[in-house]
This record gives sequence, C-alpha cells and structure tokens, in this order.
Amino acid sequence: MKSGTLASFIKFLEGEKLVEFDILGDSDECFENRLKLQKYVYIAQRWGLELPYTHSMYLYGPYSRTLTDDYYEIAENPDLYDGAPRDLPPEFDREGFLRSVENDQRWLEIAATLIERNKEIRGHDELVKNVMGIKHWASRQRIADVLDSLERHGLVDYASG
Repeated sequence: MKSGTLASFIKFLEGEKLVEFDILGDSDECFENRLKLQKYVYIAQRWGLELPYTHSMYLYGPYSRTLTDDYYEIAENPDLYDGAPRDLPPEFDREGFLRSVENDQRWLEIAATLIERNKEIRGHDELVKNVMGIKHWASRQRIADVLDSLERHGLVDYASG
C-alpha cells in the first residue's frame, strides 16, 4: 500500500458517518461504499489531502484502480486499518471538505464527474450539458444544483487554460 493516510481518511469518513468501511462482497451496500470511497478520495484531494492516486473517467465517474487495490488491501488486513493513526495531515482542509460534500452516492457521482470534466470544459452551461450526456439518469436541474454547490465551494474553475 502506498499511503497509510488512506486508512486514516477512511476512519475519518466513518467517524463523520459518510461511509461504512464494509466493501468486501457483492451486495449493493458494499458496492455503494466502494463507489463513495472513490468519490470522497477524489474530492478530498482537491481539499489538500495528499494521496498518490490519479483518476480516469469510468462508468460511474472518476475512478482509480490503484485506490481500489489499496482499500481492498486495507479491508483484507484489518491490522492496517486498526493501526492507522486517527490524525490526518494538517494540509487537509477537513471543514472545507465536510461543507462541500453530501452523503449521497448519486450526488457524489455527479459532483466528481463535474469536477473531472471541468478540466476541459470551462463554462457553466457547457459543463452541465456535457455531464447530462454522461449521466443520462440525472436531470438538468439536478446537475445544475450540484454544480452550483461545487461553485460555492470553489471546486470548479472557469478560468482559461
């Protein structure tokens, strides 16, 4: 595993009641927990949490295979989780992160996709339209509402280049 910080971050998420670290198995709950971990890590990196993961667009939004490998390693070796420090690095803006996220799988999926697509798309309306083409199940209003929230928290940037 590349980062002991991941186990500490998972403890933080559990303590905040944002995710349950129950990821082993094929149940819907295990899948949702894995998906939420992917999205929370992705967004936390925007708030200064230094983790060695890069993400690529995938069916449910940004996804990191290395992150998947690491959280499975933690789940399969409880000592890695139990022995992880409770503290997170001071560079991580916990309060900003907590204010900016929701405990909702669909919200996280839309939010992470908007942040990722914002790397290439710099206009509000264009970004909503693009993500509507990716997340067919989400309404224009739902995507726009999530984007408005991300804008309020400075997680999207319309500056050129």
